[in-house]
Amino acid sequence: MPRHYTKNARINLNATTADEPFLILVEIHHQSFSEPARIVADTQDITHAGYRYTALPIDVTLPDEGEGKLPQAKLIVDNVGRVLTDEIDGTRGFEGGTCVIMQVMRSNPSHVEWGIELDVLDVSIDQLKISATLGYEDMLNKPAVTMRFTPERSPGLF
Repeated sequence: MPRHYTKNARINLNATTADEPFLILVEIHHQSFSEPARIVADTQDITHAGYRYTALPIDVTLPDEGEGKLPQAKLIVDNVGRVLTDEIDGTRGFEGGTCVIMQVMRSNPSHVEWGIELDVLDVSIDQLKISATLGYEDMLNKPAVTMRFTPERSPGLF
């Protein structure tokens, strides 16, 4: 997953003390939502593409870029305000949902420096935080058929 940063973003990325940090925007999509949940890892709300992203204390571990393995990210959202608790309960842990992670700079929030869309694989919740594992289902290592003919299942064939 290549990252195509703008010149200002590359300067900021390589600086020892950055003038402006990258902001992480998170969109959580689910078929039962009328519109996605939009949050930003910052202390103040931001507008991106005409949508308001609510500032929440979140921690995002971006996926590794190693070859030969599926990308997997970790999302931890502060649960003190119980912002997403009802949605998690109503969707059985965002089952079948997706999560879009984007990096933007505050000076130019309309330009996405880097982004990825991942499936929500697992969600756990407690009084202090919501933890989600994001990634892709390993489709290539699944069996191609649901029923296989084995000696135990079909002894007449063997």
